[in-house]
Amino acid sequence: MNTDNRINYGPVLENIFYTYARSRNYAVSIGRIGKLECDFILRDEQMQYAYVQVAMTIMNSRETEDREYRPLEQIADNYPKFVMTRGDMIQKRNGIRHVNLPEFIQTQGSFT
Repeated sequence: MNTDNRINYGPVLENIFYTYARSRNYAVSIGRIGKLECDFILRDEQMQYAYVQVAMTIMNSRETEDREYRPLEQIADNYPKFVMTRGDMIQKRNGIRHVNLPEFIQTQGSFT
């Protein structure tokens, strides 16, 4: 009998991110833009928002990269938007900040 004992780290990173955002007193929800899903919508006490996509990596393929950026690119307001990954080469795309999640947490990064 064959078993697939590979760990899917995506949900683990999302849980780490969620715990960090809640520890910083953000209200956290999930959003939909048409058929696209935004992993996290954050709201602080001053009603300022931020949008976040979390992925293990976006470097495996252009399709993966597009899947993570596309929902954020569809949001028309000017609140900060982030793609957070574990260890990818940092890039910029359409004003969306790509950040290293472990470093962001270690330096107590801000969503403003």
